Amino acid sequence: MHVAHQTPVPASVITAFRHGSEEAFRKIFIVYDARLTAYAAKICLTLQDAEEVVQDVFISLWEHRADMEGDDISGWLITVTRNKALKSLRRHILHTDINSLPEVPADLSDPLQQLYFDEIEQYIYTVIQSLPPMRKKIFLMSRDEDKSYQQIADELGISVLTVKKQVNLALTHLRTQVTPYAFNLALLLFPVY
Repeated sequence: MHVAHQTPVPASVITAFRHGSEEAFRKIFIVYDARLTAYAAKICLTLQDAEEVVQDVFISLWEHRADMEGDDISGWLITVTRNKALKSLRRHILHTDINSLPEVPADLSDPLQQLYFDEIEQYIYTVIQSLPPMRKKIFLMSRDEDKSYQQIADELGISVLTVKKQVNLALTHLRTQVTPYAFNLALLLFPVY
């Protein structure tokens, strides 16, 4: 996004804003709101998240108005929007259940997306292979063979509670290993500007 190189708000408006002018703040909001929301939407999982991020950015802008230097605030707005959007994305990723993630689309036309999903799939496979043998077996019976906890317990001669605990431990391990990797890989393949 090239907002940072534009100065669509006159210096007089920025000065008035620094001195607490609500009218100047409204003018800044009108100029930047849609652009910042579009930018945040490229990072956030939902448009609602992007809108909340931008609302938070404008609150921060108002709270830090006296600290603003120079006549161009667009660089500050972009940086704060990016940081808050990434924080929102991280928060969602860390609290997302792996089972609730969407399936990988069958026809990924973007080679970069295909590379991303292939890389993540390979990494998940590697992490699963590193699980303790019994936990790996239980997890794969649950996920790859679509067996119920009861079926797994009966087949292995263990309690349903043990199966449930082993699957939860495997999912926790996957979440802690794969989420940071996926996030960092996404930042590498899909840089945010």
